[in-house]
Amino acid sequence: MKFYLNLEGVGSTLYALLTQGAVFTGLALAFNLDEFLIGLTASFPMIAQLFQVLSPMVVEKFPRRRALVNFFNISARTPWAILILLLAFKERNPTIFVLIFALSQIFGTLAGNAWTSLVRDLISESERGNFFGKRNVYISLASLIFFYIYSLLIDWLKDPLGYQLSIAIGMLGTFISFWSMLKVPEVQLKSSGARAEVRFVFQDKNFMKLCTFYFVWNVVIAFTSPFFSYHLLKNLHVPFSYIGVTGVLSSIVAMIFYFVWGKLSDKLGHKSIAMVGVFIVSFLPTMWFFMNNLTYRYLMIADAIVTGIGWSAINLSFLTLPMEVAQSSSTAYFATYSAFGGVGGLVGALIGGATAKLLSNVYLGPNSFPIYGLQIMFLVSGPLRAFTLRLLGRVRARRYVPLKTLIANALFLSRDNASERTNYSNIYEILKIVKKKIEEKEEDDKTWRVKRWW
Repeated sequence: MKFYLNLEGVGSTLYALLTQGAVFTGLALAFNLDEFLIGLTASFPMIAQLFQVLSPMVVEKFPRRRALVNFFNISARTPWAILILLLAFKERNPTIFVLIFALSQIFGTLAGNAWTSLVRDLISESERGNFFGKRNVYISLASLIFFYIYSLLIDWLKDPLGYQLSIAIGMLGTFISFWSMLKVPEVQLKSSGARAEVRFVFQDKNFMKLCTFYFVWNVVIAFTSPFFSYHLLKNLHVPFSYIGVTGVLSSIVAMIFYFVWGKLSDKLGHKSIAMVGVFIVSFLPTMWFFMNNLTYRYLMIADAIVTGIGWSAINLSFLTLPMEVAQSSSTAYFATYSAFGGVGGLVGALIGGATAKLLSNVYLGPNSFPIYGLQIMFLVSGPLRAFTLRLLGRVRARRYVPLKTLIANALFLSRDNASERTNYSNIYEILKIVKKKIEEKEEDDKTWRVKRWW
């Protein structure tokens, strides 16, 4: 079962690479989208989550979640074959690209909701961190290989053939994921009524705190996320092949850290890993403020490493944390969570797209250190990402080591345990000792937070 779930993830990755990052931005530019449309369209994966409010009612009428996953995935991905034909023409209507992308994201997010609910029943809570950690390693390996392949195809064969072959590979991945899901056991969900379940979710104050965090997080992310690749391709004219190299590096780093985060999340809690991930990626936008023609070769490498570390923690924990905080496997929980993220994505995309359009002609600084208008947005978004840590910190989780406690314990470990320090050569072993010391010093007050031990 786990083998086929992993294979499904790999197949889906071949398609997902078309919808994000530099490949998406290149396609958007090929279909003549401007800054506002790129910002809006790139946020569709988040905006489409609004449609997940329909998911509980769909599952109630048709509770076979495996079949739903396949139906929605096929509906989401096969329309991309139309783009292969449209790329053959020089006159390309951006509206068609936007509509196809929008429909694909709506169906895709419905598939993701049913998939998450099914996997929550198939994988026990004690194994989720390790399972998703390994699964994300396979996904990262597929991303590493095929993003580089896409980059080479686009760089060497140019528009349109490079994009056409990339989309064709993505369609192949769709059929691999479809076949893999047929091998996954079906678990029928017992529902007590979709409307009643939705009302119950909104009465769960702790889960609503998680939804509030996810809303704000998506506002902040959608504000700038489409414009990192846009800045590289449009302003700096970075070759696709170099973007592919840094993408490979990021995937290698992510593969290593998916193992680390997967094991740690089962021991320290998914919220702890989420906090660490958000903290790390809060530094990335500031780095992009200094990204120009003179610095991009070095900063893109640094960005790839930090991205691999931070976003691997986020990708893992943002999927598993709702499973831990939710009180049941009801799709209403995951639909509500996703819907809040969708509204946040819409708000962030509208603000970000309008701001990017307004700043598109802004060019400041000397030739030795040029600053484009987009880079002002990058500078602002870093502190905004860090602000969301306050909201995430209010969510109660069954297992949680506060971020400041985790960092402080790691720093003080050498002071109090100089004799033990040489026995632990990597971060995972150090954090295991941190957790042990925290548990030894924790007051038996039955709270959900771990106390300091120093």
